[in-house]
Amino acid sequence: MTDHSLKVFPGSWPLTVVCGASGTGRTRFAYALAARYNGHVIDTGDVLEAVRAMTGPEQHPELSYDDAEDWRDLVETEGTGPWPKQPLTGTAEELAAARLRAADVLAPAVRAVIAQQPRLHLDGHYEFPHTVITGRHALPTLAWDFAVVLTETEEQVHANLAARYRNDPSLGLRVRTSMLVQEELLRRGREHDRTHVHCRVVFTAARPWSDAVTRARSEMNDYWDYRNALG
Repeated sequence: MTDHSLKVFPGSWPLTVVCGASGTGRTRFAYALAARYNGHVIDTGDVLEAVRAMTGPEQHPELSYDDAEDWRDLVETEGTGPWPKQPLTGTAEELAAARLRAADVLAPAVRAVIAQQPRLHLDGHYEFPHTVITGRHALPTLAWDFAVVLTETEEQVHANLAARYRNDPSLGLRVRTSMLVQEELLRRGREHDRTHVHCRVVFTAARPWSDAVTRARSEMNDYWDYRNALG
C-alpha cells in the first residue's frame, strides 16, 4: 500500500494478477507494481485463511495440505536461524500438485473478492482503483485485463529460499517444488493468453530486479494502447 489515496489514472487498467512460485520475488514485485499507480493489493493467502476459518477439511480437503510455501510454522534455532519444525514430506511433484489443486479450489472465492472491490466516482463515472492480485494461489486464469507471470532461475530461487530457510533440511525439496509450480504457471499463462483475446499475459524475468516492474509495465502499456486503438 502507499500513503496516498487511491486514484484511477487515465489509460490505466483496474486489475492485474501477479503470479509466481516461491522464491521469485512475487510479493515484492506486486507491491511495487501497485505503488506505481497508488493501487492496492489483494493477497490470496488472506482469502485462504478466511475460507479455512469458515470451513474445514471435510468440506475442502484440498485447502488443508502440506504447503511448501507456508512460512508460518517456523521455530528459531540458536545459531541456525528460523526453519520449519518438521521437514516436508512427499515429493516435489506431490507438493506442487497439492498447491495447484488448492489454487483451483480457492479461485471462486478470490473471484468473489475481486468482484466486490470498491468503485470510485470520478468525473461523473464510476471507476475501479488499480487492484493487484497476488499470493501463492494466484493464477493467470484469474485475470481479465492483465496477468504477470514472474519467473526466476533455479539457482536464484535456491539462493532466495536459502536466505529465508537457513539450514532447512527441506530446502532442496522446496526449490524443486517451486520450479515445477513455475513450469505449470507458464503453461497456464500461455494457454490463457491464447484463448482470452481481451487479456494479456506478460512473462517477466525477475532479474535484473531494478527494472522488472518497468519492463512489465512497458509491455502492458504497449498492449493497452494497441487494444484501445482497435476500439
